[in-house]
Amino acid sequence: MAEPTTTPRHILLVCIGNRVRSPMAQGFLRAELDSAGLGHVQVDSAGTNVWPGNEAPEREAIFEAARAGIRIGHLRSRELTASDFDTHDLVLAMDWDSHALAEAIAPAGQRHKIRHLAHYARRDKITTIPDPAATGYDRTLACIQDACEGWVVNHLVRRPTR
Repeated sequence: MAEPTTTPRHILLVCIGNRVRSPMAQGFLRAELDSAGLGHVQVDSAGTNVWPGNEAPEREAIFEAARAGIRIGHLRSRELTASDFDTHDLVLAMDWDSHALAEAIAPAGQRHKIRHLAHYARRDKITTIPDPAATGYDRTLACIQDACEGWVVNHLVRRPTR
């Protein structure tokens, strides 16, 4: 699948509950974009199975992100909807389950927008952003940071042509 030829203006990060991985990724991608001078790119997050919704990220996620200088306590969980695919140019899933569920929600003509955030990791060869319940918050956070940095470097920083 070909990468977009233009810089996405609206990026959506998706996990299952929108209380740990996708809000942490939202905070880190926002920081990377700002650092690269790309503050105009909008970043949001959502979950495929959010209940009840409008909740802050888990305390551990807020704490670990804050230790890295990223504030996410103001974010609130929300459910992924079909209309998100109309308003976002790119949807980055955290794992295979959230990818499959996002595909089920997406209108048929919008499924091409879904990719895996882990695909952009540069230091670790990972296929998913791991759930902290399985690997710990520090490992999840390291994978998110690596993938967000990689996405910005590979897709937004302009390189001279050879």
